[in-house]
Amino acid sequence: MTAATAHLLVIYAILGMPLFARVWHEKAKRQIAAGDPQAKVRLYQKIVVEQVATTAVVLGLWLRGWISAASLGLNAPRSWEWNIVLLAILIPSLLWSAFKLRPKAEKVRKQLDGVLGALIPGSTRERCWWGTVSIGAGISEELVFRGFLFYYLALYLPQINSLEKIVLTSLIFGVAHLYQGKKGIVGASVLGLIGATIYVISGSLLVPIVLHAVIDWRLLLMLPPEPEAEASAMVATKA
Repeated sequence: MTAATAHLLVIYAILGMPLFARVWHEKAKRQIAAGDPQAKVRLYQKIVVEQVATTAVVLGLWLRGWISAASLGLNAPRSWEWNIVLLAILIPSLLWSAFKLRPKAEKVRKQLDGVLGALIPGSTRERCWWGTVSIGAGISEELVFRGFLFYYLALYLPQINSLEKIVLTSLIFGVAHLYQGKKGIVGASVLGLIGATIYVISGSLLVPIVLHAVIDWRLLLMLPPEPEAEASAMVATKA
């Protein structure tokens, strides 16, 4: 039963996740165009539920003994010093680069609209939910696309090496962002390559999870709350 669950999770990661994300995103875009002020929040809520569900499935495989915590990357890194130094360099750099773009928020928002579309938060409530989505993405997506898929490939395709696993899992991760178009797929694949490489070198998901969450969360530093979205949210709440 646990092996069947693992196979279904792989099918979901390759086919189901891109499909659901695209359907949810397109629906949210139509609702936003129709003037629904709660459309983004509902989209975020769906994503969080999906993140919790996929995380639960992966952890369920661990609790049932199909995969070990170490095979999932849920263990101490090979070198704490190397990981701490890496985080100490990358996190401030990522946050500072995002903060520097804040004065150009409108231009950045327009550029991101073609990729993220309905996911870009505007009101304070939407920003809170986006923060939750960011943390959830760091945990759930790294568990699925790095920890779980690496072990699955090693188990069922033992002939492929670490480099091939890095490339293959990163491509699958990129396709999962199909709803973001070509730029989103390429960008996600590149981030997947970085995360997977760090995972292989460190032997732990610690740094990939933290960096993934920070990369998504930095959108809140780039873009301040939108007054119009805030007003719409307040009207919707009162109604």
